[in-house]
Amino acid sequence: MTRLQATLVTTCITVFCAATAIADDAFVTEKSTDRTFPREITLRHGETDIQLQVTGTTVRKKFIVKVYAIAHYMDTASFAGVDEALDAARSGSHISQITMEFARGVGSKKIRDAYRKGFEKNSSESDFSELRPLIALFVAYFDSDMEKNEQIVLRRFPDGTIMTVVAGDEKDALRDEKFASVLWDIWLGEHSIVDRKKLVNLALAEEKEDEEE
Repeated sequence: MTRLQATLVTTCITVFCAATAIADDAFVTEKSTDRTFPREITLRHGETDIQLQVTGTTVRKKFIVKVYAIAHYMDTASFAGVDEALDAARSGSHISQITMEFARGVGSKKIRDAYRKGFEKNSSESDFSELRPLIALFVAYFDSDMEKNEQIVLRRFPDGTIMTVVAGDEKDALRDEKFASVLWDIWLGEHSIVDRKKLVNLALAEEKEDEEE
């Protein structure tokens, strides 16, 4: 190999490594499942494009089985502490998204049952009774088994609108602020089925400082 050839090879490797670093920086990884999610996503809402930033990722486990990796996004992602970030994520005052990517196949009945239990656990008896018709509409969206690598995407807007996309199929929007609040609490509330702090840890000021160092 001539010196010119060696220089060209070195240059190509350097360019490739730089491009890889840029590409890697555009994603975050849920380490236990090795699933990657983009740091930023763009939603079209009416005539407006809205940028959302990832606030954190974690995994849903059933006993020791990894069911799906989950990422949470919000239209603002910089908070002083965990409690502030969780309060903002639960408040409904922000546009937000939950993305779940399945690490294994799960039957439709199990998914529907899990959502029903999630609504019941995160609402009072009277609220659960009031929300039953909306819950029935929502769980009916999951009429097919979810396969490994397929996604469920939930989008929440400040007016209480929930948009649901199941394996790429966009369902009819549901609008009710109480319904939206209880749905989000399944993952971000006090009875969360995941480690909810991990869903906001990338939005904390100290975490951002650590990433930059």
